[in-house]
Amino acid sequence: MINSYLKYKTKEIKYSPPNVEDINNSNKILFSIFTRYGDTIIDLVVIKEFIECYPDKKYLILCPRQMKPYVNELLPDIECLTINKRNLFDMIRVDKLLKKRRFDIGFNPWSNGLDSCYFLTYCKKFLCYKDFVKPDIINNYQIVRKYLQLSEKDWLIEEQSLKDDYQKILICPQSTDIDRSISAFQLNKLLLDLKKKYKTVEITIASMDKMYFRNGYNQFLFEKSAQSSQNFLDLVKQSELVICSDSGPMHIANALKKTVIAVLNKTKPEIVINTGEILSLDLKVLQ
Repeated sequence: MINSYLKYKTKEIKYSPPNVEDINNSNKILFSIFTRYGDTIIDLVVIKEFIECYPDKKYLILCPRQMKPYVNELLPDIECLTINKRNLFDMIRVDKLLKKRRFDIGFNPWSNGLDSCYFLTYCKKFLCYKDFVKPDIINNYQIVRKYLQLSEKDWLIEEQSLKDDYQKILICPQSTDIDRSISAFQLNKLLLDLKKKYKTVEITIASMDKMYFRNGYNQFLFEKSAQSSQNFLDLVKQSELVICSDSGPMHIANALKKTVIAVLNKTKPEIVINTGEILSLDLKVLQ
């Protein structure tokens, strides 16, 4: 029923795309973020840059409940409201709030769904991300900067120097795209290399699928809940080295300034890794 309502309300949207002058003259800005895990983290990193450019505005972020811990971590001073679009009472609550507060500008980076676009219709000026003309090949962070009309950052990537000793290492082998995940062979070899190099290391494997877990290693199972997200954040903070596939955990670990090794089997680093960042791209440094 709610999906039918959203389709009806967004069928013929008449929007007025904001420009830089509009942003400068605005008072209240809404971010409606309902997208995949990794894309959400990319959004939050760039939204932080946006807020630093426009610190005198009032901001509100709408997102699913499981994403709120990440908003609180990366943007602790920004108001965040969670919503489940399948919950009628949630929708009524948010509708009333948006009608009352009447935001000047709305953005929904990386969010192509009807829900995120629907919430923008309460803003005076907005451009739904699905209607934003994107270049074919460009860094994912740069796309959000372009959508938010921020300056691009120069590309920079270098290998990090790893320490001689680590006590806590976190491995996140799984991606929603199986071709981007760390393979079973890669994972087994990685575990052997790490144990050989770091004798007393404590290793945790975090995954949505138990097939990636191994006997003798700590396990963290991702769940779609705010508590699971908070627990994972705590785990990343406690870890000294994070090894990831092209996935959401790679982006959150990088955003938290952890030492990160990105194992990119399929993706070009210049597409998925934040410009201006320094991290390793493969496992050669461990061999």
